[in-house]
Amino acid sequence: MRTIIGNITQANKAFDLIQDKDYVCVGVSGGKDSMLLLEGLSLYKKIVKEKLGWDIKVVGVHLKMSLCAIDYTEITKYWKEKEVDFIIADTHMGEILMNKMKNNKLQCSLCSKMKKAILIEEAKKLGCNKVAMGHHADDAIETFFMNLINEGRIATFKPKMYLDRTDIWFIRPLILAREKDIKKITNKAEMPIIPCGCPMEGFTQRDTTKDFLLESFYRNKKWEASYKNFLVALMNGKECDLWFTNEDKTKNNFKDIIGKCKEAEK
Repeated sequence: MRTIIGNITQANKAFDLIQDKDYVCVGVSGGKDSMLLLEGLSLYKKIVKEKLGWDIKVVGVHLKMSLCAIDYTEITKYWKEKEVDFIIADTHMGEILMNKMKNNKLQCSLCSKMKKAILIEEAKKLGCNKVAMGHHADDAIETFFMNLINEGRIATFKPKMYLDRTDIWFIRPLILAREKDIKKITNKAEMPIIPCGCPMEGFTQRDTTKDFLLESFYRNKKWEASYKNFLVALMNGKECDLWFTNEDKTKNNFKDIIGKCKEAEK
């Protein structure tokens, strides 16, 4: 757990995610990442209270998807014994997703948007000013590759962003944590993990990208420094050397240029 507390501390120093008097709503899917985030922030608030005199509050919120029958006994018992505030909120997401299926598959993007909107709504009801999600460094790298491959964009999600329409800060305190460390800690702590009930689990583009990175880079001795360098690249904005500057972007239509290149190939 020291590793995760260290990751949260470093992320806060780097990205200014949490301040005194914050009330943080942690989105808890029931998976390893969000479970560890809630416990990590619950411990972190005690540390900053003792060392800095900060008074922050943390509450975990699980959105009930109702895609399958889930027994919440162990998870509610776990947080009660830890004396951590934890709420299970009913939603109609499962019903909506089933009705909006395409090619007999749930829409991951729609699910993500609904989760975010409903979680913010629940956070506002509780009086929270920040919503924290369990995305970690591996997620950020995977998102970078997914955007590059699928959309032609060099981008990933940010450690924090302000949503002015809802007056909520969206933060990711595990942004510097490695997934392998999260797995090791949650297994050692024997944290209760509940299934999300999604039939797409294990078969998403993210799962494919994760496998690609593991086999092509992380487990390949030729590219031992790849993980570190991918992460450094996400933080090293000054060393971004692409074909066009911001000024050039106003003069060029990228789609038009690519289209003409394709025509020339014929």
